[in-house]
Amino acid sequence: MRNNTVAAELSADFTRELEKSGYRGELKTDLTTRLLYSTDASIYQIEPLGVAFPRLQDDIACLVQVASHFKLPVIPRGSGSGLAGQAIGRALIIDCSKYLTRLVDLNLEDKTAQAEPGLILSALNRLAGAHKLQFGPDPASADRATIGGCVANNAAGAHSIIYGMTSDHILSAQVVLSDGSEALFESISLGRAAQVAEGHSRLADIYRTCLDIRSRYEKQIRQNFPATWRRTSGYNLNYLLPWSPSKPPLWNHAKFECGFNDDYPPVLRGEINLAQLLAGSEGTLAIMQQVKLKLVPKPEHTVLVILGFEGIAESCDAVPEILRYQPSAIELLPHSLVALAQTIPAYASQTRFLDQLKVNNRQPQSYLVVEFSGDELPSLRDKARILSKTGILLDTPEMQRRAWAVRKAGLGILMSKPGDAKPLAFIEDTAVPVEKLAAYVREIEKLMAEHHTMAEIYAHASAGCLHIRPVLSLKSQEDVRALRTIAQKAVEITLSLKGSVSGEHGDGLARSEWIELAYGKSIGQAFCQLKDAADPDHLLNPGKIIDPPPMDRNLRYGPEYKAQTWQPVFRFQPETHVQPPIALQHAIELCNGAGVCRKLDGVMCPSFQASEDEMHSTRGRANLLRAMISGKFPSLTEAEQAVREALDLCLACKGCKSECPSGVDVARLKYEFFNYYYSKHGQRPLRDYLFGFIGSLAKLGAPFAPIVNSLLASPIFLQAGESLLGLSKQRKLPQFKRQTWGALRKKEKGTAVMGEKVLMLADAFTEYFYPENGAAALHVLSMAGCQAMILPILGAGRTLISKGFLLAAKRHGHRLVQLIKEYDPEGKLPVVGIEPSEIYTLKDELLDFFPDDEYLSALSKRSFTVEEFLLRPGIDSIPRIDKIAFKDDVSAKEVVWFHGHCYQKAQPPAADGFPVGAEASLKALLSAGYRAQLIESGCCGMAGAFGYEKEHYDFSMKVGEYALFPAIRQAVSQNPAAIIAASGVSCHAQISDGTGQESIHPVRLLAKKMVL
Repeated sequence: MRNNTVAAELSADFTRELEKSGYRGELKTDLTTRLLYSTDASIYQIEPLGVAFPRLQDDIACLVQVASHFKLPVIPRGSGSGLAGQAIGRALIIDCSKYLTRLVDLNLEDKTAQAEPGLILSALNRLAGAHKLQFGPDPASADRATIGGCVANNAAGAHSIIYGMTSDHILSAQVVLSDGSEALFESISLGRAAQVAEGHSRLADIYRTCLDIRSRYEKQIRQNFPATWRRTSGYNLNYLLPWSPSKPPLWNHAKFECGFNDDYPPVLRGEINLAQLLAGSEGTLAIMQQVKLKLVPKPEHTVLVILGFEGIAESCDAVPEILRYQPSAIELLPHSLVALAQTIPAYASQTRFLDQLKVNNRQPQSYLVVEFSGDELPSLRDKARILSKTGILLDTPEMQRRAWAVRKAGLGILMSKPGDAKPLAFIEDTAVPVEKLAAYVREIEKLMAEHHTMAEIYAHASAGCLHIRPVLSLKSQEDVRALRTIAQKAVEITLSLKGSVSGEHGDGLARSEWIELAYGKSIGQAFCQLKDAADPDHLLNPGKIIDPPPMDRNLRYGPEYKAQTWQPVFRFQPETHVQPPIALQHAIELCNGAGVCRKLDGVMCPSFQASEDEMHSTRGRANLLRAMISGKFPSLTEAEQAVREALDLCLACKGCKSECPSGVDVARLKYEFFNYYYSKHGQRPLRDYLFGFIGSLAKLGAPFAPIVNSLLASPIFLQAGESLLGLSKQRKLPQFKRQTWGALRKKEKGTAVMGEKVLMLADAFTEYFYPENGAAALHVLSMAGCQAMILPILGAGRTLISKGFLLAAKRHGHRLVQLIKEYDPEGKLPVVGIEPSEIYTLKDELLDFFPDDEYLSALSKRSFTVEEFLLRPGIDSIPRIDKIAFKDDVSAKEVVWFHGHCYQKAQPPAADGFPVGAEASLKALLSAGYRAQLIESGCCGMAGAFGYEKEHYDFSMKVGEYALFPAIRQAVSQNPAAIIAASGVSCHAQISDGTGQESIHPVRLLAKKMVL
């Protein structure tokens, strides 16, 4: 029987006993950490008792054993990307994602992998992919989902019609049971299981109960389990028989390719494997230390076909017939998402290929993206061509990328919907037999109409598992009531069609309430019997699957939710600049907890990648800002200090603005917060003025360059700078050039070019520190037939923004726009810049300073980096770079490795379809004849002033070591003559300090290649 005496807090006695147990991990109980772990990707929020970070597998046993003694509930957690609230609760959270991340073994002969629970799935696939292997289930969250999370949630994904669920790929698991004892769950004979069951241990209790369920409940399991194989609700009791009412449509194909058993599920007759029972149990039966998984061959080729339909239900009608052609996936894409993507000019150009699809001479209202994958490309194309007679065949990687980009862009806009009403995940993943999918959709559409709302419906049509997100505001009492009634009615519809209340994202807090309704009392009793055997005190993730609270409790937002913000300087505008602006409160609340910011590659989020600390993720910062404005801290002072600490390591790289699916822009929030904080409290560090107003200060120091340079490089200044200004003495401050860019221009001789006029945005960094970049840019533009007019330098607006001097930055921006108007009153001339941070400020922050300025809005569309400008056609419709004569010596092609500035990487696709950002720099270098490659890395770590600051130096270098520094060292070791290129002045300094290599701006490399 369950022991109802459960600890309500972490006592000092617990902490002492944990220390005595040999635990070597971390334990945090402060309010900030508890708030950070009070949410996941669901609609719920519950503050935990504390958070533990085990370093070793044995630490999990220590934690559970001591927790069991004190009757303390525990919840295992990966990346917290679950949508049903599985990873939160009033318990001790065990975060396995920080340290337990090893790939223990990769057996190529057996095609298996053994991993710790915190290993990210994409990291496993990257390592296995080098040997043409992969893990079959491929959830959309693979770039941040942990292996432990995939098992606990029984992850599936788009290709489940071939590979099934995670439960079909788990071979064994080393686990800690609820009393702290350790056990190995693996396939053993029924006879051996009976022998173990005779013992007196927690493991014996589990085996005894499983054998009893296997014999006593077989009939009820066969009668009451959903008719679909796509099920992540309740416990996998059917694997004990083994039996399944159906199987993935292409399972037989996978069987021959991957060595699976003939039958489904893949359980050997006469054997039992508790590891398969662990899948989908959400940490309620045992906690994983290590898991062994089956790997599958990675297909060589992929071909897509896109089909159009009159509506979503009509597209679902077609799925059973399409499955006869043995596709690897069928994903549903509603026209509403395409339409949202088309509101962004950049994506509108990429979706034009869909215009050729017509249904009864009208635009389709629903699309099916049908994928064929395998090793024989001709046979894939043959299959695809049969379907493409009424659709579009996409057999190139670029066209396929565009197709998936449409969905990503549409979902991103959907998730960043302004206002309190949001598309919510609570009936997100109901699954029905695929032949009943269309009927299900029609009933759901009726249900939405009855509640005067709408829902986005998309995803895995091939498996009968669609993602359905009704648009509701949980701040409204009426909508909270609708939340429950819609959920209950959706469950009833699902059950009437023999479906599962969850086909992908599990039970958690969202769906556990409906389990007994879904399975009946008899199976519900079997579930309870298993839970009581494995966890008699219900200390493992309590309230999930068994004894759940009502699904409309513990909401992150509710009718009682209130928030109070300060008056912002920016007007927060969605990335599209098409949607209406949003309030600062809503900008903070955009984060839905999906955790994409926890991924290990790409440009978001470098501070999390280097720290592996939730506080320093985009999600963590947004959570703390929301906690601050909603009064979750005892005092505003404590809240401000917590937020300040979280934002302190934000590099303001804009990676989140680029890659966060909800459009959370932490860089913008950081600028606003520090402007608010120092306006209220004062006491700014003196160095903030040094860096913020560097443009004006550099102008004063430039005439005395030799003296100033000697002073800045002197040991006395370095020591004084560290003690008085907080500057790292391990950094050398930028050196003034003896001749400024302006002085170099005066020395230039030659005939002025009479050609296409262009305004050059001069900046303080180029003028005083890198004048050679400016000279090269003018030379290149001249050879392209352009007459550049240099704008006077007004300072450095970027640094003012970065340090939170927003009012000063706004004044600077106003002066800059007025200056450009003086030079170009008709608003026709393009503006080009050399330093990415300055030119992109003109295209980004200034628009939010002056959102109603039509001149500025038009100006932003004709502002470019030099490389972007060269790749675009001039007034004669010929790309400007094509007018430049470059040296054509194939044998002497130089290798260039290019590191893009963060703001270059954060640029969305251009509305005109031409390259932008880092892609433009790379394309320009290739056009000049270099063998140029992009360095796959995020932020370099310098981030303007950040890397010069004493307390940030080590972290800055750690960010550089994450990807950039090793990549440069490898490139140079393989080819000592390789050239390192970078666009940003901060990047130049960081690369030099971190690798000893000098880097060159791309415009200088273009100038070097020109035929004079």
